[in-house]
Amino acid sequence: MSKGRRASPTRGMQPPPPSPNATLQRRAFDPLQVAVEIVAALADAVVVTGVDRHVLTANRAAAELFGRPLDDLPGTPIDDLVVIAERQHVAEREHRAVEGEEQRYETTIVSAAGNERIVAVSTTPLMVDGELLGTVATLRDVTEEKQAQDTLARSEARYRNLFESASDAIATFDANGRFTTFNHAAEIISGYRREELVGQWFAPMLPDDELPKALAHFQKALAGETGLFETSFYRKDGDVRTIQVTYSTPRLDEEVLCVIRDVTDQKMLQEQLIQSEKMSAIGQLVSGVAHELNNPLAGISAFAQLLLSEKRFPPDQRTAAEMIYAEARRASRIVQNLLTFARQHKPERTPTSVNQVLDDTLELRGYELRVRGIDVQRDYDEQSPETMADAHQLQQVFLNLITNAEQAMERAERDQQRLTIRTRRAGDLIRIEVEDTGPGIPPNLLERIFNPFFTTKPTGSGTGLGLSISLGIVREHEGRIWAENATQGGARFVIELPIVAPRPTGEFPSAPASQPVADRLHVLVVDDEASVRVALQRYLSGKGHEVETTASGREALARMREDAFDAVIIDMRMPDVSGEQLFGELKARDPSYAERVIFTTGQLVDDSVRNFLASTGRPCVPKPFEFSAFDQVLPARRAS
Repeated sequence: MSKGRRASPTRGMQPPPPSPNATLQRRAFDPLQVAVEIVAALADAVVVTGVDRHVLTANRAAAELFGRPLDDLPGTPIDDLVVIAERQHVAEREHRAVEGEEQRYETTIVSAAGNERIVAVSTTPLMVDGELLGTVATLRDVTEEKQAQDTLARSEARYRNLFESASDAIATFDANGRFTTFNHAAEIISGYRREELVGQWFAPMLPDDELPKALAHFQKALAGETGLFETSFYRKDGDVRTIQVTYSTPRLDEEVLCVIRDVTDQKMLQEQLIQSEKMSAIGQLVSGVAHELNNPLAGISAFAQLLLSEKRFPPDQRTAAEMIYAEARRASRIVQNLLTFARQHKPERTPTSVNQVLDDTLELRGYELRVRGIDVQRDYDEQSPETMADAHQLQQVFLNLITNAEQAMERAERDQQRLTIRTRRAGDLIRIEVEDTGPGIPPNLLERIFNPFFTTKPTGSGTGLGLSISLGIVREHEGRIWAENATQGGARFVIELPIVAPRPTGEFPSAPASQPVADRLHVLVVDDEASVRVALQRYLSGKGHEVETTASGREALARMREDAFDAVIIDMRMPDVSGEQLFGELKARDPSYAERVIFTTGQLVDDSVRNFLASTGRPCVPKPFEFSAFDQVLPARRAS
């Protein structure tokens, strides 16, 4: 091609092909045939049924669904294609379709091989030129979809059941701390119905001092951390419970899941265990100190008695000696009461005077009552009989009530405070009342004060366990305890205990009654406390007896090998050989010698000591002692 000539626009090109629309417009077609081909190509099964409920025609998808050759379907009754259980249902649906009502439903079909499939059916009436020929049904296989839905539904039901039947409370919160879900256990723990809390903020349920900690953990949970913490919350009824919260985050920054366990009872048991361990430690401490206290008290008491026995003792000095003797006895009772209260022992019912237990308890609190200016009035029924009870447990109950009364009156503004202890016999019951002149108890709290950990005292002033423990002890004695407000002001606690006739206990006698011994006896005193040895030697020698003393159990055994004694007074606790070991040696060597033993000890509250003494059958004079007790238990003169 030369530069001077231009190419022709049509040079080298073929005429353009005719458009498809132009072809369709030129080609004649059969609309019915097109419709047949469309139906045949559908992925869903199409079945045309006559009014006689036999198949007129169907497409290839229907043949595949029913597992039959396409040519075999025409003339097949519909009932042959449906499981027996669904035939009535399908017949009713087709009848409605024939009447002109479009039907949509699910049913189960059966293939030629017997396989069952679930299908979604849409059925409409078939009208041609105004004439009803039957129905047209479109069927879609939804077996896998239904199975997936059923599996999902079962899974949801299973987890819903786990959610609702869990013993721990389960709750979820949105990012703003509002409840979104709430299980049945959460309703029980909180006292709220779920519709009352869903959509509400959790903060009002927490005490003010606990809220900062809870909010800090909530922020950690939103950030994706998991953790656990303890807090308190208010139930709907106002009761404060202790809960343990475990949290996690199903959706970061959107939702927090909390598993909540009420640990109030568990904490109560822990507190009771701590209190029990404290009491056990106190018991061990006091028990160890008691012997050291009772020995000098025994010496003081014994020498006071010796002074008082002197006929030439001046009257003014006699008064001083009487005061020393009285104060020693008072100190001895206080030590005994402390030991009785602090020691751990198995519940043991023995003949008990309620009035005596009350006196012993008041003596424990005597100093505190005096310095607080509280006047104690004892209004006892002196004719009240003994009853079978555990005196140690009753003393614990009375001590709790008296201490509570002291603290209540300390908070009341009155010039004169009074504590009234009253006992009465009421038929076959003993009624005990402890009444104070304090501020009383608010009426709405009268039913709650016996609940564990409930207290009206300031924080740190009490555990809230005293009254609940007292309630348990009284119930163990088949009695009742309740609180009420006195008419003249103040609170009154009332206890009613059944009167149970005393029965023999089989315990050893502390000092069996017998005629004083007139014979001159050869006596050996074995005690590591010098004051006790000297006092006993002087007293018994003054009675005309020949007395030897030693501080060593081993030396006592050596002396008894060389000489015969009419009586041996043995202290239970000594540094080298204990009274128990010494008695065992004597019994093995000469059983008749063991019958001459008299024990003395300041440890009668020790269960092991009491059990040993009971097994020997020998008398025991507790320290501090009265000299006259030895006069009653000394044996007759030993035969040569």
